[in-house]
Amino acid sequence: MQPVIFMIQIITIDLDGTLFDNEKRISEENKKAIRFAKEKGCKVVIASGRPFNGVKNVLKELDLTSEEDYVICYNGAKILNAKTGKLVFSTFITGKEVKDVYREAVKHHYHFHAFRENEELLTPQYNPYTDVECRINHIEAKLHDIVSLSDNDHFLKAMIVDSDENITKIMPMIPKNLTETMNMVRSSKIFLEFLNKESNKGLALKFLADFLAIDIKNTMAIGDAGNDLAMIKLAGIGVAMENAFPDIKQKADFITSSNENNGVAKAIYTYIK
Repeated sequence: MQPVIFMIQIITIDLDGTLFDNEKRISEENKKAIRFAKEKGCKVVIASGRPFNGVKNVLKELDLTSEEDYVICYNGAKILNAKTGKLVFSTFITGKEVKDVYREAVKHHYHFHAFRENEELLTPQYNPYTDVECRINHIEAKLHDIVSLSDNDHFLKAMIVDSDENITKIMPMIPKNLTETMNMVRSSKIFLEFLNKESNKGLALKFLADFLAIDIKNTMAIGDAGNDLAMIKLAGIGVAMENAFPDIKQKADFITSSNENNGVAKAIYTYIK
């Protein structure tokens, strides 16, 4: 049976495990498909957990840097104009909430990161995961005593960071007072993130669609991890990568090829004619 063809006007695309291959590269086939989507009138929007500085090179590589282009950063905590960096939408959590997450990390002897509203990365101690964060996002981390933060400070997100095994282990143990007041998402095997309850890629997609006067049914979202689930469920067409977490694939409308096999391109060519 041939898939129903929708009038897709916005495509949100995750980076790690989705648009990127395992070496953090974008294939020529995926680039070609994105150009094709733009030629067909689609607005292509990168939707990432990374800060703006961590996606600038991608936006340039894909020629998504005009005043008509937008980017979703911090898993939906910020939407920015891709050319000017001007803020279109943002949310925050408080210093008190950050400290609550930090105490949970300390209790289990896990590592911790937090991003201030000004995008400054804080950590109580450097660790191998700090190196990963700094390298992929082209930023520097600042050592800070997390307990000394003001309760009223504004942060984009708090993160428990550790091995794949440890993040899997801690997720069911996170207390309800954290999961009920914040949005907890696993953005990768090593990052467990806590954001404002109204922050996720799905709500960011909805805000952007409304902002651009586009019906949400005319959108497509492509991703692989827990932080992509909200946009995959909310979009008119939710696409999971073949390499996606099993629960993400279960909720998707379509499962495309893996990130190593031009899955983004296959999804675009399947639904945009």
